[in-house]
Amino acid sequence: MDVNPAGQGNRIFVSYAHLDDELLNQAVEYFTKDLRSFYIAKTGGALDIFFDRESIGWGTDWRRSIDSELRGASIFMPIITMQYFNRPACREELNAFHGSAELLGAGYLILPVVILGASGILADSQMPEVRLIESLQFENLEEAFLAGRGTREWREALSRITDKLVSVIARAEESLASVESSESPLEAVSGDEDFDLFQHFEDLNQIGERLAPEMEGATRDLTTWCTAVEGEMQKFGATSPAVLRAQSVVMARAVQEPSLKLQSSATALAQSVTGADALLRSMVGQLVGVNTSHGAELAEKIMADITQGSSDLQPFVDGLAEILEMLKTMEIMSVPLRKAIKPGRIGFTKLQDAMKTVEGWQGLSVR
Repeated sequence: MDVNPAGQGNRIFVSYAHLDDELLNQAVEYFTKDLRSFYIAKTGGALDIFFDRESIGWGTDWRRSIDSELRGASIFMPIITMQYFNRPACREELNAFHGSAELLGAGYLILPVVILGASGILADSQMPEVRLIESLQFENLEEAFLAGRGTREWREALSRITDKLVSVIARAEESLASVESSESPLEAVSGDEDFDLFQHFEDLNQIGERLAPEMEGATRDLTTWCTAVEGEMQKFGATSPAVLRAQSVVMARAVQEPSLKLQSSATALAQSVTGADALLRSMVGQLVGVNTSHGAELAEKIMADITQGSSDLQPFVDGLAEILEMLKTMEIMSVPLRKAIKPGRIGFTKLQDAMKTVEGWQGLSVR
């Protein structure tokens, strides 16, 4: 995929929750339009902004294109509210871009913009994606979005973001120029003078060795959590509000530890899966570019190894929807119960994300 044809401008991929754009009267859409205008006014150059996967034209295997996009200095801009973290597609895009960017040493190409809920972006948040956004030194544009389009706050925020874009693009272009000056045929194909295929195999093999026990641990903790929740739910009956509240406190004590364990094991599994995903897709891109049949066979073997056991989790994930639906009612009974269940919900969310990523490996071919 040629990401920098002659005359094409710099590319930005915007990730956002559509409900946020509706809430703010299409402010996200206006922001991207004004950002393009500010960039043109300040630099005279073009800025191509893609608002969704369909406009990008990636198709179903969009993850595989991320590597090429990042190597071509494309920028990923997640536009954040706390609603963003509730959307599976948003989490998927954020984790996929970040995994590939870290692998390429191009984390600076991710520019998060927080438009609501900045006070909740904390380094000690229970949600891994929230911690990630905090670590990426996000831009807080909450004041500008509340002031609205056309205000001084809005224009100052756009000017500041544009200046940051100019700086990032200059850094990326300098890096690309050093790669293009390479005389090595392999470097010309890979687009990365530091790419080491065998190191990727070694790294992927190490992740594969972790994944099997992590799958087992997540399965065990999910089973324990489900058993604890179902057992406590069966104790609830038609009685007075006072008794129900007391029962909810008892349930909170019973599910707190299983919830925390599920959150921990599921988050570890999801992080390993994200790392493996970035490595796999980078390797596939290289193996397609330099036809090495032995490497392809080894990659397929590693893929088979790291997906072993993933099917054991799927029945639990599929069957948990009903329990989670019932929990919505129970969580409003008391604050202790809501706090006790929250880590378990996050753990389940991370399992869903991991399973979706692993599912995408089934159609990944290096031949």
